[in-house]
Amino acid sequence: MRKGRTSCIGGLIPKFIVFAIVLMLMVGCSHSGSSSKDSDENVKTIQIYLEKEFTGPNEELRKVLEQDDPYPPELEAYLEENYKPLVSDLEDIVNANYVLAFLRFAYENGYQLQPINIDIQKIKNTQNNAYNYEVKVEYSKDSETNTATITGRVNLNDNGKISTIRNMDDDGLLEKMRK
Repeated sequence: MRKGRTSCIGGLIPKFIVFAIVLMLMVGCSHSGSSSKDSDENVKTIQIYLEKEFTGPNEELRKVLEQDDPYPPELEAYLEENYKPLVSDLEDIVNANYVLAFLRFAYENGYQLQPINIDIQKIKNTQNNAYNYEVKVEYSKDSETNTATITGRVNLNDNGKISTIRNMDDDGLLEKMRK
């Protein structure tokens, strides 16, 4: 009789351990998932911006940039379509050279840009939706390929649009594309 009772208790202990582990995983996942839907959307917005900013220039942008006019109507349409949904004030971001600066320079110097890794981290304990980013960018010309790592900080407004880009360090990418 004692043997049966021990095996019953012995069978409950492993089940209890499995139950406890499953419970901890569920609580941990629900906690990390509830950190903020807004935060996920903000990361997505920043990701899209960085992909647009460091991919290309594509054929559409080349056609816009090869025109003699430095600000043709096609450029404005391109910016409206590709960047307006992501930023709070397109004119401010353009004037601060945080839109198309790298792509325009790549176009003028015969380079092609491609992000190969993008890391975006929310800065904790800030009230202004601040995120640090790091983009490893491959830049290539005449079958020669190199990489640079661009870092910076982005702030988003309450509507989830990019309001400020700052502390950008381009790892010498613009200078390297001059050569």
